[in-house]
Amino acid sequence: MTRKKTLILIFILLFIVLGLSFIGRRGIARRSPLTITEICACNKNAAYDDNGDYGADYIEIYNSSDEPVSLLGWGLTDSRKDLFKYTFGDITVEPGQAVIAWSSPCIDDTSLYRDDYVPSDIHDIPFKISKGEVCILTSPNEKYVQRLPIPYDLPDNKCYASCLDDLGRYNITSATPYYVEETFIPEKKEILEAPSFSIKGGWYDGDVVVTLDAPKGDIYYSLNGSVPDAESYKYEGPITISNRTQEPNIWSAMGDIATANTYIPDFPVDKGTVLKAVAITDNGTSEIVSQTYFVGLDSYGYDGISIMSVSMDPDDLFGYEKGIYVQGKVKDIYGEKMDLDPFEYIYDYCNYGKEGRGWERPVNIEFFSEDHHKVFEQKAGIRIHGGFSIGQNQKSFNLYSRAEYDGHEYFKYDFFKGNGNGYSKVVLRTGGSNDLFVTKQRDVFCQSLVADRDVGIQRAIPCALFLNGEYWGMYFIQEGIGESYIHEHYGIDEDNVIIVKNNEVSTDDPEDLKLYNDLVDYISTNDMAVDSNYRYVEDKIDIQSLIDYYITEIYVANGDAFSNNLALWRAKNPTGDKYGDGKWRWLLYDLDESCAMITELTNASIDSFIEGHWEISPLNGDKLFSSIIKNEEFKERFVSSFIEMTEKNFQYESVHEKLSILSAKCKDADIKSQERFRGDFVVSSYEPGEDFTPPYSEDDYNADIAVIDDFFKERASYITNYMKNDLGLSD
Repeated sequence: MTRKKTLILIFILLFIVLGLSFIGRRGIARRSPLTITEICACNKNAAYDDNGDYGADYIEIYNSSDEPVSLLGWGLTDSRKDLFKYTFGDITVEPGQAVIAWSSPCIDDTSLYRDDYVPSDIHDIPFKISKGEVCILTSPNEKYVQRLPIPYDLPDNKCYASCLDDLGRYNITSATPYYVEETFIPEKKEILEAPSFSIKGGWYDGDVVVTLDAPKGDIYYSLNGSVPDAESYKYEGPITISNRTQEPNIWSAMGDIATANTYIPDFPVDKGTVLKAVAITDNGTSEIVSQTYFVGLDSYGYDGISIMSVSMDPDDLFGYEKGIYVQGKVKDIYGEKMDLDPFEYIYDYCNYGKEGRGWERPVNIEFFSEDHHKVFEQKAGIRIHGGFSIGQNQKSFNLYSRAEYDGHEYFKYDFFKGNGNGYSKVVLRTGGSNDLFVTKQRDVFCQSLVADRDVGIQRAIPCALFLNGEYWGMYFIQEGIGESYIHEHYGIDEDNVIIVKNNEVSTDDPEDLKLYNDLVDYISTNDMAVDSNYRYVEDKIDIQSLIDYYITEIYVANGDAFSNNLALWRAKNPTGDKYGDGKWRWLLYDLDESCAMITELTNASIDSFIEGHWEISPLNGDKLFSSIIKNEEFKERFVSSFIEMTEKNFQYESVHEKLSILSAKCKDADIKSQERFRGDFVVSSYEPGEDFTPPYSEDDYNADIAVIDDFFKERASYITNYMKNDLGLSD
């Protein structure tokens, strides 16, 4: 009997404890006007803050009352011993609205804020939001308002959140910062087998009839790249796919995508059909699968080049909040804070100007060879690529192969026929911010001329891109500079690579960047004419790689180099391999502003030893070269290499032949691309384009190629004499 009473008493006590816990978690929140409604404890790409940056964890606080509530004196903490690790200032939360407390710092220059701007986001929360710990909201009178335990099993990028119809009760959900859901919609738990296609994607002369099949569930599909769901077309029988080109443009008609050239085509662009399908039941859904069909298209602009089809959720591309191709919400966020010149919107102040893993979106790619046979398909990640060029209507992309997308760390196809280890990153490149609307070829062509030298180049092949089924112009698929590039070319383990690119380091370790900066400081502050100083530097640098880099940039008159677009690498921990010696080696990229692309600054007669587009040149402002050239051994080696490369790599007849081959291959594709994107845009500082009259024609193209050809025809006599004079050489 005593044992029975004891068990009853224990049961009652447990019931009371659970009840108090329930009240502490739910009831108190109901009595307070403020409630924690969402916590994200590992935000990789779930939501971005009021700077447009992902990565910061956050706490959402919601005002459920009918009156405004000031946060002045309220506290946030993760410790019962210190209830005010963070104390709020005088920020008002309006009825039915929420504010976000972020773990990230405020990176704005607040002196630029408008006088009437009142920040609504809170930054610099001084504690980590950790899984398995508690988050406590405290009122100004030092009383608990809410003590919310964070689940140990909260997945990355998921939130512990409440909803309006059951405030104070929590579930694991997707992130919805600033917005409290009305109710929870249970996620479908069953994972169904994806639909199969009777005919795979490809290039077809006539109509294609495709049947779909799935072992379980109803099949829903879309034909324009959009994401199918239960509101899409329901599959009832075979689907006939025809040429869709004359249908109205959807994605090609999107505005809000550019700051510089904002032209939108006023004609129907070529269209493939991206057939996407999904199987759905009441309790389950399948992976979305797709195939792209090119039916009945004119071959003009596609002959002899590859085709890349990229399909993705249109919201990930053009959506206001998370679309990577638009000015979007980030522009409006900054527009509310401060007055900015439109030029400044190009970079950090638009969706398409944001960087980092959080702005990477999932895509499905299908690749077709030069004879238009489908070679492979793969799920990957995509980001916007570039600097100033991101403000143009045709943008470049980075593509990433990651195990998280489909289990593959590298792309399943060798685009460049190197028979090497494979790439985790490639670039879909338009041609930079200026040559984008001319030949698109300067960068890849100039790099190809020095493929046999000791400077790294990015191999490339031309392709036509279709984005969600609509023609998106000519691109070059190009090697992307990264750890997999170094592994492919030099055999160094990816986790043993340091890459410095524009004064940023791939390892995110400031000490690795300091290795290079300290070396440059040493070179510039010590007399390189002293043999022992030079020998020290020779032990740290692959001298021939440095020489080949400077010669290439000088010879092609790249006006966007030395202080910008600078990349080099080394093995972090030296090994016994040929390239594992820990020496710095140089890499070429972004040679677009070369070969008379900027008429007054990059023409054949320019002295690139002392003149430069960015007011820095090898002998005028460049600390490394202007110091090391004082060493006679280095100078002799530089001059010898310069003459050798002039007579071999840049010999006009050889260059002319190579340019003729590449330009012939790309001619129709480039003209078609310019018709799609250029409009009446005048390329700044490019003399042949000043009198341009649209549409871009074959005559325009031939004239633009002739500019490059003439540059190399004339360059040797000018630059060789400049070298002799500037380096103080006697005949």
